[in-house]
Amino acid sequence: MTRLATLLNALHREPRTLAELSAELGSSSAALEGMLQTLYAGGYIQDAAPQQDGCSCTGCSLKSLCRNAEADLPPLNLLRLTPRGEQYLRRQATHV
Repeated sequence: MTRLATLLNALHREPRTLAELSAELGSSSAALEGMLQTLYAGGYIQDAAPQQDGCSCTGCSLKSLCRNAEADLPPLNLLRLTPRGEQYLRRQATHV
């Protein structure tokens, strides 16, 4: 299983915090945070409880490229898979 699939699989079961993922996967929060930000920007994961007062682009996979969105990605709290993340895991399961 790839590192990406391992990380997404950990989120597949239920929403998790960075600290919970770090403990489960045996990796530092600092190491995971970069991967999670990349997955967030790519539309594979999202905040399980998105804030209502932010940009209307919240959860958009193109937010990191959008001129109208904030330059920095939001801090990641409770994370869950998006439909794109679920689809990735299904494709990985059929290729094993």
